[in-house]
Amino acid sequence: MDIKVRKIEPGDLFYIAEIEEKVFGLDAFPFYYLFELYEKCRDFFLVADYKGLTIGYIVSCIENQSLHIHSVAVIEGFRGKGIGRMLLEETIKLAKSMGIEKILLEVSTQNNVAISLYEKFGFKRVGMRTNYYADGSDAYIYILDLKENNSQHVR
Repeated sequence: MDIKVRKIEPGDLFYIAEIEEKVFGLDAFPFYYLFELYEKCRDFFLVADYKGLTIGYIVSCIENQSLHIHSVAVIEGFRGKGIGRMLLEETIKLAKSMGIEKILLEVSTQNNVAISLYEKFGFKRVGMRTNYYADGSDAYIYILDLKENNSQHVR
C-alpha cells in the first residue's frame, strides 16, 4: 500500500474533523477544539495519506513538558493495516528529535486494539480517568518515558 505519513497541510484539518466525528461520535472533539490545538501545536499533527486521501491522523500537543496525544484515528476500510502504528512511530520519532521526554495519552478501557499497540511501543498504564467518555465509560492513562525507552520502532 502506498501510504505516507506527513505533517498536516492547509485543508487537512477539515478531513481530520470529519474522521474524528465518524470514528468517535459523541466523544469526538469539536472542530473549534481541533483548530485551537492546531494553532498551538501544528508541528504535532500528522496525517496518513493514501493517494491524496486523508485516511488517518494523530493529533498531539506539548503540555507541561510532555507530548499529549489527544486523538488517533484511521477510517474504516484501512484499519488493521498498520497505519496507527505508522502514525505513532512517526510521532515518537518527532518527539525524540525535539527532546521531549514523555508522551501521555488516554485510551478507552475497552479499546483492546489500541491498548495492545501502545503497550508494544512501551507505554505504561499509570492511572485511570473515570467517566471520561460521553457514555460514562473510563479511560486508562498511559505514559511513554522516552528517556527509558530507546526503541526506534516496533513491528
